[in-house]
Amino acid sequence: MKNKQIWTFVGIAVILSVLLGILIHFSTILSSLGLSHENSQPGESGSILNAFLEVLVSSLVAFCTFMINFYIIKPFNSSRQITPRLILLAIITTIITVTLLSDSFFAVKHLVNGNPIIKNFNIVYTFHDLFTGIIVLSGIYFIKTVYDKQTVRIENEKLKNDILFGQYESLKNHISPHFLFNSLTALRELIDQNPKDAKLYISHLSLVLRYTLTSIESQTKNLYEELEVADSYYNLLKIRFGSNLNVEIVVDERLNNYRVPPLAIQTLLENAVKHNEISKNYPLKIRIENDTGQNLIVTNEIHERASKEISTGIGLVNISKQYRYLTGEDISISISNNKFSVCIPLLNPNHNESNYSRR
Repeated sequence: MKNKQIWTFVGIAVILSVLLGILIHFSTILSSLGLSHENSQPGESGSILNAFLEVLVSSLVAFCTFMINFYIIKPFNSSRQITPRLILLAIITTIITVTLLSDSFFAVKHLVNGNPIIKNFNIVYTFHDLFTGIIVLSGIYFIKTVYDKQTVRIENEKLKNDILFGQYESLKNHISPHFLFNSLTALRELIDQNPKDAKLYISHLSLVLRYTLTSIESQTKNLYEELEVADSYYNLLKIRFGSNLNVEIVVDERLNNYRVPPLAIQTLLENAVKHNEISKNYPLKIRIENDTGQNLIVTNEIHERASKEISTGIGLVNISKQYRYLTGEDISISISNNKFSVCIPLLNPNHNESNYSRR
């Protein structure tokens, strides 16, 4: 891919250099073709060969300057920032390069034609040099600007696709035959043992499935909705793990209207359950709370499984990509004192989904 980009730049540089050479010496070309009424010196502008050499020399100067600035500005490197220092370096290099190459190439041209080298200051050649430098720098900056915008657009589209894929995976996991089989098995046992709890179980299962099916339509959800579904999901897990699993939710109600990516909290609960042993000897406690900085923190003790459940491994990655797409921020993950914590920002409820901010 890198070689392809270099060759693309070379092709663009060649075309621009030739066009620039023709533009600079357009009057010379017209004169050599007899289309100009200006007086001309024999062997100078009146010669077709001389006009060709003039265009060739200017084109070579422009092309060489393009290639030198290519390695200074690096237009196909999106991480290369245009700073005042870089601009100054490019300008100085361009002026020196154009001046030296122009003088050298035209000196060779005069020697080949058998003409004496003109040493006196010529404002026309100086203008040509400055014009070449301006066009070269402007062309490279334009290429870099277009490339950077395309890179950002492609990265955003990739993030969108990754987010949709993550939501699809979460949806697929929740309505998979394995999930439904476990849920229906637990429900059948409850119907026989405790019909009242069975009705409650159906309510929680219905809420989780309905929310999962509709959440893919939104980029964010209210925090209170996420906490409600997380509580229902926890109640489903309680049928399986009983008192060995405990989820504690301590969140300020004033944050209820703040927003988070859909299924973010539920994904963090799933992540804790999948990667930790939950038994009488190793009960698992998960705490969901807010801090003073408009963040939600989900913490669980670490009891690594001897045999881990099969996992797609995209849960935390997907949440991270969602936040980077929505706000440019990222989630924070920490491990200390045998506890695993994930900190996710709460999004400001006063902003719409196309322009989120935390303030």
